[in-house]
Amino acid sequence: MSLADSQTAMPKGLSRVFSRLLQLIVRGLMPFTDNRGGGKVALYLPKGQVYRVNNYCGNLHFNVDTTYPIEGTIWLSGVYDIRTTRFLQRFLQPGDIVLDVGANCGALTLVAAQQVTPGKVYAFEPAPDIRARLHANLALNPALQPQVEIVSVALGSTQRQLFYQADRGCEGNGRLAETSGLPVEVMPLDDWLEQAAIARIDLIKIDTEGMEFDILRGAQRAIAQYHPTLHFETLPAFFATTPYTIQSLYEFLAGFGYQIRNPEPPYAPIPFTGPYPPNSAAIHPSRLQQLKIPF
Repeated sequence: MSLADSQTAMPKGLSRVFSRLLQLIVRGLMPFTDNRGGGKVALYLPKGQVYRVNNYCGNLHFNVDTTYPIEGTIWLSGVYDIRTTRFLQRFLQPGDIVLDVGANCGALTLVAAQQVTPGKVYAFEPAPDIRARLHANLALNPALQPQVEIVSVALGSTQRQLFYQADRGCEGNGRLAETSGLPVEVMPLDDWLEQAAIARIDLIKIDTEGMEFDILRGAQRAIAQYHPTLHFETLPAFFATTPYTIQSLYEFLAGFGYQIRNPEPPYAPIPFTGPYPPNSAAIHPSRLQQLKIPF
């Protein structure tokens, strides 16, 4: 019997007891792991359990369905992706304009919105079912609704149509492909900014399962003009089948004057040849002093 089968076969009452035990273990270990926990453990949660988290990252409210590992992580530990959460909390300021590209269910969208009030977060999520979960989580936090605009288009280097393919091995995740899947409109960020009449960006967070470079190539005018701080995923596995490498992405941004830094203190420069952290930050010298990062 597989792990998934054993979880399904577990009686409902026992499932919730088992899940609560996992939550107690994860939260008990967090003080010894720098508050990092829950990600891999969430895969062991019985699927289909529904909870309401009312203290997410402080006082945020969040819907959880344990079918989705991101949401299971939030229920287990009270935070999702502590590294990126801390980066946003450290560097976002009231009034900032943020693009959350690959917003998923809104775990980081809400954190960003909380930090930038009365600024704005544009949350890009092309998958309809996941976008519905994003809408639902935003509705639980009405004070943040004026700060968030949810955008259904996907971003890339050119205007075209691609197809969204869900990752059945990790519900809630997915990627865009050339053929087969749910049709999705793709457009360059520069074109979208012009259409939306947005004349400033302070930070862009990109988590798109390997399409990071494609998105940045479609944002060259914005990068050159606004020098936004960039936080993007650099897991080597997602770049194994792309026509570019993490190093070529770094070199592309260096051409705009950016420094590539580890997004965790002490924010050290990352060698272009690796090793690469799970996420990278690109910071323009014009913002280094503002962010209080040493040159």
